Amino acid sequence: MPRALSEQETDAFRERLCDAAARLYVDEGPGAVTLRRLAAELGVGTMTPYRYFANKEAIITAVRTRGMHRLCEAMERALHSPGDGRSRSRAVRDAYIAFARANTAAYRLMFEYPEANRDDPDYREAHQRMWRNIAAHVEVMIAEGKVVADPAILGHQIWASLHGAVMLEIAGLLPEGYDAASLHTRTVSALFETAQPQR
Repeated sequence: MPRALSEQETDAFRERLCDAAARLYVDEGPGAVTLRRLAAELGVGTMTPYRYFANKEAIITAVRTRGMHRLCEAMERALHSPGDGRSRSRAVRDAYIAFARANTAAYRLMFEYPEANRDDPDYREAHQRMWRNIAAHVEVMIAEGKVVADPAILGHQIWASLHGAVMLEIAGLLPEGYDAASLHTRTVSALFETAQPQR
């Protein structure tokens, strides 16, 4: 009889499953993600993945959910760094880019593919947390009187330009001499110009 896994071991195996699923999904397409293929990738018995996830959709939803929570954790830590609103906003941007670079497959799966169980309560919680983070650094700048804007709208404008820059960097399509951060800096400067308080 196999030894029962500890909670830490169970979570670690779920993590390995999610990492493998994200890599296969992005590299080979949705059809490559089957529980049988994942078992082979991880060198475990064919039925082992079923002990952790009911089906492929549950794994993809878990990848997106875990990814969003981890990205939010990184952004929240950055937002609480020292400095004024603009410097903290840059710290959030840098944390976002660092996450995308370190977790490229999961990042692409989170935002490039729509497949997920959006009714899953954990996924909904992660999605709402992401929306809060999109506005949070803008709210800091509004409180300081640096910008006048709807935080959700300006936050999404900043996010859209950041996500675009990140995806272009991942694809190797940025102009020579630019990375995601430097391109985003130029774009967001124009956004902030339009949100300056009237003197």
